[in-house]
Amino acid sequence: MKRKILKIILSFFMVMIFCTLIARGAASLTVAKVKTERAGRGSLSEEFEGEGTIRAEDKVYQSLPKGQKLVDILASPGSSVQAGEGVLQFDLGYLEESMNKQAQEIEKLKYRMEQQRILGTAQARTPATAQAGLSVNEAADALEEARYTYQQAQNQYDEAQARTPAGSEEEDLALEEEKARLQSELENAYASLQEAQRAYASAEGAYQIAEQDDANSRANDAAAQQASQMAVNEMEVELTALQTELDQLTRLRDANGTVTAQADGIFESAGAAEGSVTSGTEQLVLMVGDMEACGIIPEDRIATVAAGDGVEVLVQGETKKQSLEIGRIGQDEEGRYVWYAPLLQASYRVGTNITYRYGKKSDSSYDMLIPLSALRESGGSSYVLTAEIKPGILGESYTAVKVSVTVLNKDGHSAAVETNLPQDAKIITESNKYVKEGDRVRLSE
Repeated sequence: MKRKILKIILSFFMVMIFCTLIARGAASLTVAKVKTERAGRGSLSEEFEGEGTIRAEDKVYQSLPKGQKLVDILASPGSSVQAGEGVLQFDLGYLEESMNKQAQEIEKLKYRMEQQRILGTAQARTPATAQAGLSVNEAADALEEARYTYQQAQNQYDEAQARTPAGSEEEDLALEEEKARLQSELENAYASLQEAQRAYASAEGAYQIAEQDDANSRANDAAAQQASQMAVNEMEVELTALQTELDQLTRLRDANGTVTAQADGIFESAGAAEGSVTSGTEQLVLMVGDMEACGIIPEDRIATVAAGDGVEVLVQGETKKQSLEIGRIGQDEEGRYVWYAPLLQASYRVGTNITYRYGKKSDSSYDMLIPLSALRESGGSSYVLTAEIKPGILGESYTAVKVSVTVLNKDGHSAAVETNLPQDAKIITESNKYVKEGDRVRLSE
């Protein structure tokens, strides 16, 4: 009987052990397998990628002659040219015709200038005061004569008035008749004097008007001469421009219609198409100086990049990246912000595409950095799951525990947080299954 009871007890424990093993095995198949990391002290980094091209450090612009027919572009864009090497070829027949027209325009302009100088010369004229002065003199003479006549009449009249009657009726009558005659002559002389005074005053007024007319004429002549001189000056400027253009065309003809490069560089563009006639605004563009990489900066990272920062550049067609240092920040022709960095080699073709990766450690250091993959969010709050040993039916095992964190900053790989996690906390960063708070987990070996 005892042996039978002992056998039953032994069988029970064996069954229990077997069931435990089965349960543990099943748990190992259903429980999530996780990777964990510890939080550490460090700095975040700014990292991003972008695209760009290879270009020359500077450019040289050459203005093309106006009104000329381009027949051939002798260099291909992106090719190297030497100073003095022919780049563009213009039509010589078209050039000769243009020079003849230009010479004719210069001659016509010279005739117009001479005509304008003649028109600006003051015209000879008799001053208006000349005739007015004669009239004043005549009026003055007449006035003087009228004054003399009046004075004579006054004297004769006064003498007659001073005579005393003789006592004879005949003589007294004769005296009265003489007085009446002298009075009439005096009155006539006075009227003539007044008329002479009015004539003199009128002549003087006419003279003053003539003086003003002469002054106005002189002012008008001066203004006309000034306007004429200004027109001549303007024509001289035009003549200089026409002569300069003719000199340029002459030099182009002497060079057989060929425009040459002013410096060693890379030919970028001609500014005009073959067969077109130039308008005078086109420019031949040469890229000169050292080769450099040029990368477009994303709009949200413009404030991040600075001269002296490092970038890893991969040139199209190559497999090895180059580590370059940014030399300057600027804007390209489209107004985009770009960085420029000197290339270690100078044998690249301008316009070759590049890709780059930018990375820089921040100046700030944080006490607790965690992998970005460990950070979770729920309801506007951030938290992490840690693996902690908890007791259970099958014994102690790791369980996911939720711990709230405050995110201070983050980059593409890590997050700086503030929390009460211990330094040795096992923060879950990866799992082969979805894990939530309270789930049992297995640590990856």
